[in-house]
Amino acid sequence: MRGWLLDVHPLSMNEVAIWVKKKNGGTEIEKIKWMPKIYVQGPFDKLVLLSQMLSSKYDLDFVEKYTRPGAPLEKVLEIKVPFGGKKKLAREVLNIGNHRFYKVFNVDLPSMQEFLYCYDLYPTAYIDYSENNFRILDNVEDLDYYTSWLKIAYLNVKIASSNVLPSFQDKLAEASLKINNEEVILDSSEESILEELTRTLDSLNVDVIITRDGDSFLIPYLYYRAEVNNVKLRLGRLDHKPRYDVKSKSYFSYGRIYHKFTGFKLKGRIHIDSSNSMLYQETGLDGVLEIARICRIPIQYASRYTIGSCMSSLQYYEAYKLGILLPWIPQRENYMSGWQLNIADRGGLILDAKPGIYWNVGEIDFKSLYPMLMYRYNISGETVNCECCKDDGVRIPEVNYHVCKRWRGIVPRAIELPLKKRLQYKGRCREVSDPLLRQVYSRRADALKWILVTSFGYLGFKKAKFGSREAHLAVCALARDILLRTIKIVEESGFKVVHGLVDSLWIVKEDADDEDYTKLVEKIESELNLPLSYEGRYKWIIFLKSRLNPFKPINNRYFGALSNGALKYRGIEARRRDTPLIVKKMQLQILEELSKADTLSELRRKALECLNLYREYVKKIVLGEASIEDLIIVKSLSKYPEEYVNRVLHVTAARKLESLGCRIEPGQSIRYVITGGKWADTALPQLCGSGEYNVREYLKILERAAKTILEPIIGEEKILSITSKILGY
Repeated sequence: MRGWLLDVHPLSMNEVAIWVKKKNGGTEIEKIKWMPKIYVQGPFDKLVLLSQMLSSKYDLDFVEKYTRPGAPLEKVLEIKVPFGGKKKLAREVLNIGNHRFYKVFNVDLPSMQEFLYCYDLYPTAYIDYSENNFRILDNVEDLDYYTSWLKIAYLNVKIASSNVLPSFQDKLAEASLKINNEEVILDSSEESILEELTRTLDSLNVDVIITRDGDSFLIPYLYYRAEVNNVKLRLGRLDHKPRYDVKSKSYFSYGRIYHKFTGFKLKGRIHIDSSNSMLYQETGLDGVLEIARICRIPIQYASRYTIGSCMSSLQYYEAYKLGILLPWIPQRENYMSGWQLNIADRGGLILDAKPGIYWNVGEIDFKSLYPMLMYRYNISGETVNCECCKDDGVRIPEVNYHVCKRWRGIVPRAIELPLKKRLQYKGRCREVSDPLLRQVYSRRADALKWILVTSFGYLGFKKAKFGSREAHLAVCALARDILLRTIKIVEESGFKVVHGLVDSLWIVKEDADDEDYTKLVEKIESELNLPLSYEGRYKWIIFLKSRLNPFKPINNRYFGALSNGALKYRGIEARRRDTPLIVKKMQLQILEELSKADTLSELRRKALECLNLYREYVKKIVLGEASIEDLIIVKSLSKYPEEYVNRVLHVTAARKLESLGCRIEPGQSIRYVITGGKWADTALPQLCGSGEYNVREYLKILERAAKTILEPIIGEEKILSITSKILGY
């Protein structure tokens, strides 16, 4: 059997199904006997007793493995476990040993990832399977791997409901499947639609179904309606028992509450819920497939995993290849004095920019600086301050840590491939002329960027298998040292540093052109042996001040026009998710006009002209001409609606949704339009008609966005005068 690996999933307690898409378009299933494993470490005599106790129920063996990186081989007990039984058995083993004699490993390694590691497979690989043996006929390092064999359909439905929020009790009125530029619409009786949906998916040989709210509502709804109508619905290529309960959880990550739904996965056919996949939202299907391949995770799991879980799979794979076991609960008790913490915990280097307008500024960025330092300096949890290299290890500046010279760390091993491929994809983006191919490369590069960024963050995560606080601090110390050395080279070359932010510098030299900046970048690369990117030369760039303190800058809040006419902006309203579309449109139009200015006088003249543009948007809002889509605001809840004390708009909207029967969890996003009077009450977009919005509140938002761009150029008086009469101040 030869073809592309589409899907893998458990078929029974000791059997795995692999689905292969063949060159002739057919799809074939192969069943393989296989079981996941856990490992137990302990005194050998205790392991023998344990094996005698478990031998009647499990397949056991004694094998040699590494219980930690760099340690000598150790004899451990290997236990094959039926699917779904790892954690139960692990707890049983720990209880037998009274939580003293035994340590368990590979317990939380997902079974399907373990299967892929075991056979060195990855999704979409071109494989040949014969005589119980796999041959990989392509390479995970390939940049131009073939994915056109995937048949992708976008599934949508229309529901006959008189309520704002549809429910399982509402009848299905229509189902549609969009494939390429064609659309198949099923709109007969509910029973016929459900029966025809299965037949259509099979006849079109669909491999990937993409939905919106598929995990949270659509797929369970379809199976429920099928049961009501006594119809056998099959959305995958194999029958499976449907479930109607929608499970979800809220979790905290990087200072923010997120919410995700348990995936509704199909068998032999891929289901991706676009609203329940951060990776799909950011990078599309191209990014999801790249991560599934490189991290060796089944596609349906990769689309729903956090990026940290995807990155961890890379590390687990490297450890698996080396025979290193994964501890269930990492135990690292590292203590630092207050003085040591004061020296080491300083983060990245930031040089504040003085707020204002700057001309002829060049921007240079290190390419994936932190992951590159981790790779170059062999930074991993087990390599920093190792026992074997106390006297001759590589020293980290400022913090005086040392790095192992005898063992290549798991973390640098894991990030080598994504680091290499991302740089290659970025290079391809600059070289290719085909816009569609450039988009594919860009999405894959963006997906790998998420992996690389997370690889640094996880170094200091307490639950990371191969991280440590010292490793995290070592990378920060190296980054500060690199940026200081870069600044020295810049200044010695006659340039001035305007602003510095962790891995980026904005520099200026009067009358310097692109060639001068490029030569400087080449000089820095040569001296530091690290790749840099010259982002371009700004005709003008404006670094913004704090609204609370006009003398204090906001470091990642700026906008400017590059010499090639392109715009770049960070931290302003046009980049914020909670900014209404009408405000984004205005701000971007103003920036487009300002980008045409080449001198300070032209910039001021263009800014004055943009007041007319601002005035037009004010009129549009006042006259009730703004559409509901233009006014929608999106915000997330950080806790349950009833836990809020202050009356804020998105909480009011959430409470309205709950009054309609929709339970809102922390981390979920609320879409609302501001209506009403004194308290600017909120309404759902579906309930709000054209012109039924709060003019005063939207004018305030519009004014604030206009001031962000125009105030640094012409002051705020002229902006305020336009809306002062309407708003009454």
